[in-house]
Amino acid sequence: MSISEKNKGNFYIFLTALLWSTGGILIKFIPGSAVAINGARSLIALIFFCIYRKTVKVKVNGWILAAAVCLVLTNLLYVLANKMTTAANAIVLQYTAPVFVLIWDCIYRKKKPTGRQCIVVLMAFAGMVMFFFDQLDGGQMLGNIVAIGAGLSFSGVFFINSLPKASSKDSSMIAFFLSFLISIPFLGEVGKMNGTAVAALVVLGVFQVGLAYVLFDKGAKLTSPVSASLIGLLEAVLNPVWVFLFYGEKMGKYALIGAGIILAAVVWNTVSPDSGENG
Repeated sequence: MSISEKNKGNFYIFLTALLWSTGGILIKFIPGSAVAINGARSLIALIFFCIYRKTVKVKVNGWILAAAVCLVLTNLLYVLANKMTTAANAIVLQYTAPVFVLIWDCIYRKKKPTGRQCIVVLMAFAGMVMFFFDQLDGGQMLGNIVAIGAGLSFSGVFFINSLPKASSKDSSMIAFFLSFLISIPFLGEVGKMNGTAVAALVVLGVFQVGLAYVLFDKGAKLTSPVSASLIGLLEAVLNPVWVFLFYGEKMGKYALIGAGIILAAVVWNTVSPDSGENG
């Protein structure tokens, strides 16, 4: 794989993380349960995907179904974790994903991780912990375990979609449809929303989910799953940045230090000559 292809893939994943990171701001404008919001945005994203692909047909195989299940589980477990532990704990523990991705990559390709890979992952995770150091507390143990489960399933989204027989476009469409089905009992809440909430919901479905996964599909095939999951960490860094810019919540000194560590890890991983290898 050429350096240009790797960098293109990394850029697509960066744009994906940028779009993902807008979720927190948009959801602030939408009342109702997380399950209803997730189901409604998934339906909008599914419609967007069908228009973009000009078809409702999807290819199905074991890898595609596995990736779809991982995506559904990631969304559900993250919502559940937020109900059972602190929001900071939930997002920090979900972003253990790069650690799991590195493990899956080593097992699948039957090779040991390089020293650089191990250091980059440790830097990224250390940065996440620092980023939320001021807010992190013990939380409820079960909620923390559920959040780690979200990280495990999130790693599957990155890793499985990097495999030759996978298709993130098809798995995303299947996942959006399943998420919509699960949310049907809660969708009555959408009819009670005002115009601002509906507009935010449409933006959420089209851009934060739909367009994001179009870009993710492009990037997942051009860069390694470890690189993709590490760049994806920027979502958790940028999310509170938007909150600061639009709502005035200031970031603490530990958050700023953590953000710097994560950015350093991502940049190092991106520019390193072997970071784009897929084995």
